Order: sequence, then structure tokens, then C-alpha cells
Amino acid sequence: MSTYRAKYLIAAAALAAATLLSGGITAAGVSQATCTDDWALTPSDPAPAVRGQSLAMAAATLQAAGYNCTVANVKTAGVDEQAVVVAAQQTRTESDPDGGISLVALSLGVVMPDLTRKTLRVAEETVTQLGLLVRTSPSDAAADWTVRQQRPGAGGYVVFGRAVTVILAEPVQPDLVPVPNLIEHTETDAAAMVKAAGLVYAQRILKDGKRPGRVVSQQPQPGELVDRGTKVTADIRRAPITTPTTTPTTTPPPTPPPVVVRTVVPDVVGRLESTAQQAIGAARLKFRSRVVRPGNAPGIVLNQSPRAGTEADVGTVVTVDVTRAPKPKLVPVPDLLDRSEPEARGAIEDVELILELIRGSDASGGERHVVSQQPRAGELVPTGTTVTVRLAADEWTWPSWLVPLLLVTAAVAVGAAGAFQHRRGPKPRIDPMPQVRAEGRLTPGASRIHESGPAHRIRVEARLDRGRQYLQEKTDEHQ
Repeated sequence: MSTYRAKYLIAAAALAAATLLSGGITAAGVSQATCTDDWALTPSDPAPAVRGQSLAMAAATLQAAGYNCTVANVKTAGVDEQAVVVAAQQTRTESDPDGGISLVALSLGVVMPDLTRKTLRVAEETVTQLGLLVRTSPSDAAADWTVRQQRPGAGGYVVFGRAVTVILAEPVQPDLVPVPNLIEHTETDAAAMVKAAGLVYAQRILKDGKRPGRVVSQQPQPGELVDRGTKVTADIRRAPITTPTTTPTTTPPPTPPPVVVRTVVPDVVGRLESTAQQAIGAARLKFRSRVVRPGNAPGIVLNQSPRAGTEADVGTVVTVDVTRAPKPKLVPVPDLLDRSEPEARGAIEDVELILELIRGSDASGGERHVVSQQPRAGELVPTGTTVTVRLAADEWTWPSWLVPLLLVTAAVAVGAAGAFQHRRGPKPRIDPMPQVRAEGRLTPGASRIHESGPAHRIRVEARLDRGRQYLQEKTDEHQ
């Protein structure tokens, strides 16, 4: 490969990256795979316009014109392949000694649908499914506002990931009028009544029956509120066909072709399923519903088939798609026992539950805490469930084990005191000490003792110790 060709490959990659960044395409990266296998020199004619074509058709068109191409983005996941088209193209030419090479970068996208007169909710769902973004004006519009204008318009080409701007208007209350009762009225009277109510009169002739020339049924039903200018269809019996009898003939009269009874399919999109069923039944049609996906408002009709305003035979099945209620989210109930009121409230609000307090008596003035709860801790309940707790203040009470322990201790103490007293015996009687007086000098073996007082036996032992005399007295107790 020549130096020019290498430079051209680098330029082609840079062009694809620049196209991706300038277009705001949301993709994992730029595909470097070219639409054609050979690098052709730049033809003299400009590159043909391939916007709106499929990728394969666009590549074939460019190859036939002598141009190379590359894909600048990727298809958004979930978008139908049949809806993907070339939404933008950009041509760039690089010089080459052989005459120059041109590369056409193709950006994939979709054809913009018509969003006017649709609600913001429906418009956002439609645009999101096509891999596009939505920008609203005003930005605080509600979901039931109606799209008045859109940019790009219907039929334009939008690259994947780009934003679509919708200009919204508040819904206008329609001018509703009640439908008059046409049953049993003649065709002339019925037409006059419908015109006087500001509605449009239409009739259908039914096959022969009782009371010919009279209205036997109508659509919409009597008393139903409809927009001014709505068409009111009256079903009228025709007069029986009389066969001429002046000329007898053997050929039986021709059988009139059967008259097909038709009715108009009512508009039930946005109504409740029960209301839609009543409206379809009143139009003498059969009702069938399909649940398509969960929604914030369950039981709302999203689509219908056949479409509103279509004429269909009586008894035709009208199928509607309705939303279903989302599955409830289950959360475990936290353990609130012995917690304070703020702690319990915070734990309940963290799991999206509702706290209901029952306050007990508070004679002690202590801090309140949870003493019971319902449902129990750990039980799985849907979010939004009410958890009832009872609060009470701390109160000091005697432990249940303290009174028996005190009684046992007192009994043991009394028994021990009695046993100790019994072991010592009775307290001995102590007689008063007699008075003893010694006269003269005590000598061993000879002493003079005078004793007074109660009878008391004593023994006196005299001994000498360093010039001193000691007198030791011992009673019978100490012997």
C-alpha cells in the first residue's frame, strides 16, 4: 500500500470519528469496516444522496457511482432492523497521485414519526423505542399535554441518539353535547333532532321488520356526551317490498340481497377497561382485552384494533391492549424493640413503610422506647404497609428473683445463729472475786493469808526473782 493510501486510511478513520462526535451519536465506537472492498478513485460526479435508504441499498448505490463508504455509528439495541435507514451522509476527498479518493461516512438512524396530537406520554414512549431522546417545551409539561409541533417534522431523518424537540400545549376541554334519543322516531324527525343538537346525521337502512320507517337503533347511544360535530348514525327499517299482483307470473320474485348491518367502532383509547367494554358492547361489537405491560394506572386502554371510527360488521371482535398493576415490592419489617421513637421512625422510613405510634402511660417521666410491634420483625410486607408500635417509659421494678433470695438468706442466718448458740452452751455464772491480803514478808513454805468474801479456793506460790516477790493466783477455772 502506498504512503498516500495509508494517509487516506488514517483520514477515513478521523472522518468517521468526527462525524460521530459532531452528530452526538451514542455508540460504542466507530466501525472501520467499509461498505465496499476496493478503494476507488474519486469520480467526476458528486456522491449520490442515499438518505432514507437501507444500509445495503446505500452501499450498492455508492459503489455503482464509484464511491467508497463507511458506517459512522451503530444501531441502537431494540430497534427493528427494518426501520433503520441512512439518516445522514458526509463526503470527504483525499488527494492521491492516482487522482484522489473519496469516502462517504454514513450515519444510521430512523424516519421521524408524526407525534402531533399525541400526549407527551405516548410521544416519549414512541421516541424512546426508536433510540432517540426527547426534549420538551415547556420543560415542566405534564404527561397528558398534547404535542402541537415537533422538530424534526414527521418524515424527517434522525440519527440514533439525537434529541427530538416537541412543543406541547395544555389539553383543551372539548365542547361536549348529549346525543338525542332517536329510537322510534321517523327519519325526518331524527335528522332534525340531530341537526338541532349540533351533530351530523347519517342513516343505515336495515332489512325488513316491524315498524318500517322508524329508527330502531343508533350510534352513539342516547345521552352519551360527544364532541360537537360528531356523526350520529341511525338504523332505520325499510318498508316491505310489495310484489305486483296484476300480472300473474310463475317466476318467483327476486330475493333481495342481504343487507349487511354495519356499525362504527368507538374510540376507547385512554379509557378504563370496564368503560371501554361498555362502549364496545353498546356498539354491538365483541370485546377482547390483552394485558401488555405494567403501568402506574392499571386497567387503562393503550391501543385498540380496529381503530376508532372504522366501520365494521355487527359482532366484530375489537381487541384492546390494557396495562396491568405493577407487582408489589416486598421488604422485611425491621426489629424495633427497645428502640427510641426517632430510631424506630428512621428504621421504618428507610424501608418505605408507615409508622403508627401507640403511646402508653408515662408515670415515671423516663424516656419512651418500643415495647411491642405489629407486624413482627423480619416479616415480609409490601412497601407502604403500616407498622404499629407501642411506646412506654422505663420503670424500675423488683427483680422476680430478689424476694426469694432475701427470704432464703434470712432463714440461713437464723439457723446459723441458733446452731452457734447451742454449741457454746449456757453462759457460766461468774462469782465476785474474793479479797486476799497477805501480812508480813512472804517466805517459801510459810505465809499468812487472810481471805474474805465468798468461798473461793486459791493456791499461792511464792518465789524469789531478782529481789522481787511474785504472787500468782489460780482459780479452779484455770486448773
